[in-house]
Amino acid sequence: MYESHPVVNSLILHHLGHGDIHVKPDIARLDGRTVHFKDGRAQDYDLILCATGYTLHYPFIARELLNWQGMAPQLYLNIFAPRFDNLAVMGMIEASGIGWQGRYEQAELVARYFKAQAEGRPAAQALNAAKRGPAPDLSGGFRYLKLERMAYYVHKDTYRAAVRAASAALA
Repeated sequence: MYESHPVVNSLILHHLGHGDIHVKPDIARLDGRTVHFKDGRAQDYDLILCATGYTLHYPFIARELLNWQGMAPQLYLNIFAPRFDNLAVMGMIEASGIGWQGRYEQAELVARYFKAQAEGRPAAQALNAAKRGPAPDLSGGFRYLKLERMAYYVHKDTYRAAVRAASAALA
């Protein structure tokens, strides 16, 4: 049950039931404001919102620089590229309940790491060694499904504890 999650907003069924939103078939083509659907119907719209989902894509950096393996980059704490001491990715985490606090803790860790590195502190060298492996298990014992949208999934409490510990070591 906790090894995957549906991609559904809790109010989607309410709004579908009240006619606020409608499920539409695949789009065949666009013609100005007119959307032509694959089932032959057409309708005019002011806005099309493309919800692309959980596909990771960083077109501005070569995949090998991020240690891309399989469906996602393999980064230490989902932040640090193992081969580089000046490259960090923020926000590449997903976990039930991680929220902004988890991302704030990532930012704090990155800032402390770059500061410690600029000061030549041994703590930065210790993190450099740790990020070269082996990677910590951030799953919390769950076996997350092997899906692209879950390639960077972590267990919230396990992950936050690891990030806070790494950050404290740099303080």
